[in-house]
Amino acid sequence: MNLYVIRHGETNMGKNNIIATEDEPLNETGKRQAIEIGKEIKKLNINKIYCSPIQRAKDTLKLFELNTNIPIIIENRIKERSMGKYEKIPFEDLEWDKFWNYNSDKLYPELESMKSVYERISEFLNELKLMNDKDNVLLVTHGGILMAICWYFNGIPENGNSSDANENCKIYSYEL
Repeated sequence: MNLYVIRHGETNMGKNNIIATEDEPLNETGKRQAIEIGKEIKKLNINKIYCSPIQRAKDTLKLFELNTNIPIIIENRIKERSMGKYEKIPFEDLEWDKFWNYNSDKLYPELESMKSVYERISEFLNELKLMNDKDNVLLVTHGGILMAICWYFNGIPENGNSSDANENCKIYSYEL
């Protein structure tokens, strides 16, 4: 199975280095990014799509303008981590490498840990593996989820720090 993963288009909070709320919409750049990457996605012969239930991911997917016969499954396990009280906090007010670290629960106990995110992503990807499909599957998701997917395929970094896989509307490709 070919697995393609895309983080939603840009938002104003993301652009301004602020932890986004769940209802943060795409900005104009994010909409353009989604339209442009949609042209590339059409070439991938996608058979199934899993999308986060958060609106910015669903809006990104809609802007791809893909074949309406492709099954779309809204999947809660690829929803961004729960930010809790950290929504709307500027990045500079956080210890960024620790905030996104596999062991983030040690410094940020009120936040869904990246360990928890990794566990739900591993469970989801293991289920996809068991399907043993020959499909081309697309996930439309978020930065924290993309990090956990990268860890799933490449291993968790020894120091627990996040990966660099975090660009808006970039196609990340994996063999599952």
